Amino acid sequence: MAISPPGDILLDVAKAADPEKVAAARARLKAHANGAATAFEVAAPAARAQAAPARRPEHFVQFEAMVLQSFLQNMLPEDTAAFYGEGLSGEMWRGLLAQELGNAMARRGGIGIADRVLGDHTLEDGRKVPVAGVSSGPEAEEAASQASLAASLIQEIERQTAKTLATDAAPPSTHEE
Repeated sequence: MAISPPGDILLDVAKAADPEKVAAARARLKAHANGAATAFEVAAPAARAQAAPARRPEHFVQFEAMVLQSFLQNMLPEDTAAFYGEGLSGEMWRGLLAQELGNAMARRGGIGIADRVLGDHTLEDGRKVPVAGVSSGPEAEEAASQASLAASLIQEIERQTAKTLATDAAPPSTHEE
């Protein structure tokens, strides 16, 4: 059986702690801090469960897991043949470890990538509207009209420029009458 990383050990110890002793320790820390405890205050597990953010769509969580996997795979040490194994199988195990770590981090809230993706929408009259681009409705018709006008203006400028260049490039008339 493998040894758990130190973070897991500390988490297990924190979960096993007596709630009364934890409350007493917090009270002593607050007394010693002289009012500065608000900067270091940590919510109790029950309070954290109540303050959990709204559930994000699964495809956003999967996207964040994929990005985190890429980050983690680049951060994991490469020359640990004793831990992962050697050769192709070692690379595979390293990749699987990065994948599982990324999935676990994304399920527990991640680093905010999914929130950024969700944040690219605004609410107008209770409906989500993308910040950039318009997909349908009267806004799309107006955007199409503006794009058509812009394209027409550009084409007219190109025609005028081509006409001016053609008259400037024409050889002067050598025929004298």
